[in-house]
Amino acid sequence: MKKIFILIIICAALQFLSPLGISFGETLEEAWKIGLQTDHLLKATEQDTISRQATLNAAKGRRLPTLNIGAGYTILDNEPAAFAQTIQFTTADDQSLTYQAMFSLPLYTHFQISSAIDAATANLSAGKFAEQAARQKVKLKIAEAYIAILLGIQQTDVAISHEQSLAAHASDVKNLHDEGMVPVNDLLAAKVALANARQLTLKTQNRLDIAQSAYNRLLNRPLDYKVQISTIPLLFPAIDLTVLSRDALKKRPELAALAEQIEALKWQAKSTKAESGPKVTLMSGYDYQENSHQLHEGVWQTMVLASWDIFDGNVAKNKSLALEAQSRSLAEQRQEMGTLIQLQVRQAWLDLDESRKRIEVTKETLEQAEENLQVTRNRYKEGIGTNTEVLDAETLRTINYVNYDKAGNDAVLAIIRLHYATGSL
Repeated sequence: MKKIFILIIICAALQFLSPLGISFGETLEEAWKIGLQTDHLLKATEQDTISRQATLNAAKGRRLPTLNIGAGYTILDNEPAAFAQTIQFTTADDQSLTYQAMFSLPLYTHFQISSAIDAATANLSAGKFAEQAARQKVKLKIAEAYIAILLGIQQTDVAISHEQSLAAHASDVKNLHDEGMVPVNDLLAAKVALANARQLTLKTQNRLDIAQSAYNRLLNRPLDYKVQISTIPLLFPAIDLTVLSRDALKKRPELAALAEQIEALKWQAKSTKAESGPKVTLMSGYDYQENSHQLHEGVWQTMVLASWDIFDGNVAKNKSLALEAQSRSLAEQRQEMGTLIQLQVRQAWLDLDESRKRIEVTKETLEQAEENLQVTRNRYKEGIGTNTEVLDAETLRTINYVNYDKAGNDAVLAIIRLHYATGSL
């Protein structure tokens, strides 16, 4: 009983110090900082954003002038020649050097280049929103693992307390049995209950170890790393479900990413359709061809080249139609995701409200369960109560503590999930 009393005092002290912000280990904010730096899926998303930025730079580069340099050396088996009536004369050498430098600049592309730039810009924005969504998912996973450890620690403490309480009761029953005051079946029942309590302690310790390993994996640590974390203060926010649902549709990065992807597909469709449209290109450069029979071997040239694919088998048109259909498909997916997000917000809000009520109910009965166990034990020692009543009272006390701890951790997790659902985690 003395050990149980000390354990209760320690638990009460921890609950009192937690709201004051006193830290005894790694905090959730610190865990988030480590996890965001080490998560491999997040790094992959960041690299995807870098790729989209490079794609945008490439699209912008198509507006800039290009310079092409080439050279070659030709060897013929005979010198090229021609006839003028009955006279034959040579027109070129059998060996010659050629080189050229050509500059080109697109003047008009029927909005093909500008649309491609707009599409790449929207794709980049979608990538940034996807990266933001990945960050929030990583934080949510870490928070869930973090809270699982807190719950595991509390459940292990309760299991140990349960085992110690039953050990004390089994000792009392043994003493009473030795004095011939209780039958042997009371002693056997107490020993069986103690054995079951020890199994429960082993199970909770194993679950705690698994939770710590899962947490260490998220932080890219050795799975057997010694985990020491701080409790999370439970502060119920003043929230309105209607406001939360409205904010979620504005803030969730997944919705914003889909909106940008839809916009990108529309611009891609316009750019693809413009492939068969009219184009105007300015070209200028220097062309040299070695020829001893030619008056001017090097020539500067400038020209404006206009082209238009009047008919390409409707290839560009059908490609554009395919992209437009993809954009409409994503628009439907975005509508579906909007309803799922509203459901997430409502579920998290209801879970938080439920946890608050569960805490109030179980908190009121903690002292009652302790008092009930004490009274039942005293009655048993005095020969008034039964062994079954004592075991039932201890089970009731343990269940009450388990429910109280679970309700508290569920409330903390519900708050974090509510922040995630509204896009503010």
